[in-house]
Amino acid sequence: MTSVFPYPALTRLVLGPPGAVRHGVKRLLIALPAYLFGIAILFAAVDMGRIQVGPALVMAAYAVVGWSGFYLLLRGGFTAQRQEVTLAFPQVLFTLGAFGLCYALIEPSRGLALQWMSLIVVYDMRRLSARQVQVATFGSMGLLIAALLISRHFNLAPVDLETEAINLAAAAMTMPALIIITSIGRRLHHLRQAQRAALHEALAQLNALAIRDGLTQLFNRRHMLALLEEEDRRQKRTGQPFCIALLDLDFFKCINDEHGHPVGDTVLREFSMLAQATWEDGAVMARWGGEEFLVLFCDATPTLALQALDRLRDALAKHAWSAHAQGLAVTFSAGVCEHTAGTDLTQTLERADAALYRAKAQGRNRAIAS
Repeated sequence: MTSVFPYPALTRLVLGPPGAVRHGVKRLLIALPAYLFGIAILFAAVDMGRIQVGPALVMAAYAVVGWSGFYLLLRGGFTAQRQEVTLAFPQVLFTLGAFGLCYALIEPSRGLALQWMSLIVVYDMRRLSARQVQVATFGSMGLLIAALLISRHFNLAPVDLETEAINLAAAAMTMPALIIITSIGRRLHHLRQAQRAALHEALAQLNALAIRDGLTQLFNRRHMLALLEEEDRRQKRTGQPFCIALLDLDFFKCINDEHGHPVGDTVLREFSMLAQATWEDGAVMARWGGEEFLVLFCDATPTLALQALDRLRDALAKHAWSAHAQGLAVTFSAGVCEHTAGTDLTQTLERADAALYRAKAQGRNRAIAS
């Protein structure tokens, strides 16, 4: 149930703010048609002369006052801090009380009272604990017995005590079955929730594997290409500029040859972490291949991109690379290019790559804008 009313302001007024409060109110609103239908049946029975008006008025008042009380508690946010914000168990007890009152006051309803009570427990079994189910199940039976005795004592409605005793004894035999059914249903519900959570986790892991580089946990080349295409479409709509930078670690092959591939992998991981800690909002980095990286600077000019790369160069210079290998130092060369609307992304990448090669030719450890 996404929205009960077509107007957002009215929806918020009736349902409350999104979250726990609105969830509880929605659950209560689902029960409202049943209460209204039950009241309508009562007064239809009064009109047909099947029951007296007094019991019907008592039942209607019980339903209206009770439902309104739950609505005020839920809509007012008084239950938002509770573990079960919808007041499921109190509502179940309230509904069972309604059937017990109906059993005591309205003689024609007695044949269906226990069946309806059982349906209420089964319907809400997923929201109730095992102890609450037991209390509701045996409590409903005790409530019917008490209602029967009170009705007979105060002569509230005709009572055939022998017939009702037989009916209640037979009904009591269904209680263990009801508890077993609700227990099985609750376990199946919890199992399904656990399976759904495991499935969501597995899908999240598969999605991460599909878009992330396994070593650096940066985005991979394929996903970065998708991001570049999306940014290109956004630029065509808004006209906002963006830049890309191709980075290459200087003499990375020498690092692998002199210090070994495990050190090389460590350099790639720590370089990636330092870079991500350096970028401001709007910069996205991917491992483009081997020791090469691509950075997407959204809403940025080449000047801002070069400043960001200078900050990264400073962070690399201050990092304790010698902790991994004596005399180890890490620098990078970079080529920066601004993408202009109407230009093919391939051309922009080629220009950034050309700028990267110029940076290498001029001595490395520098960034050049195309």
